[in-house]
This record gives sequence, C-alpha cells and structure tokens, in this order.
Amino acid sequence: MWLLDKLSKKLPLSDKEKEEKVQSLTAREREVFLLLIEGFTLKEAAEQVGIEYSTVKNHMTEIYRKLNVKERDELIINYRDIGK
Repeated sequence: MWLLDKLSKKLPLSDKEKEEKVQSLTAREREVFLLLIEGFTLKEAAEQVGIEYSTVKNHMTEIYRKLNVKERDELIINYRDIGK
C-alpha cells in the first residue's frame, strides 16, 4: 500500500488537478506562488508583497507541501501554465 501511495505522488497531474491544488492555497500563498513561478527571489517576493522574508519563506514551505513539490524548479516546471 505504501508503495502505491509513493508512486501515485510522482504521476503527472492533470491541469484540473493542478488547479485544484493551487486553489487549496491561501490568498497570500497564491500571491507568493505567482511571484515564485515568475522567477522572483524570496527577497524580491517579500518586498513586492510587503512582508518579511521569513514570512515568505514560511509561505513557500506551505506552498511546496500543498503542491507536493520539493524545490522551485519542480514548482515552475509543473505549475508555470497554471499561473497564467
């Protein structure tokens, strides 16, 4: 059973599934998400949104967890079309 769970997390998601995951983000997380997929650094995102760097970093951690990605490259590759 655990193997099936592990493998299913790596299967590509449909656009609808991706959109549902993005909709699970809070409004502030979505704002940070859009900046991250546009290529903003965490510092730039913090300045753009008007919040502390550490807060943006916390949002990024939650975004990665909710969207089941491990790094920014994976986030951009998998979700770049959703943000448009």
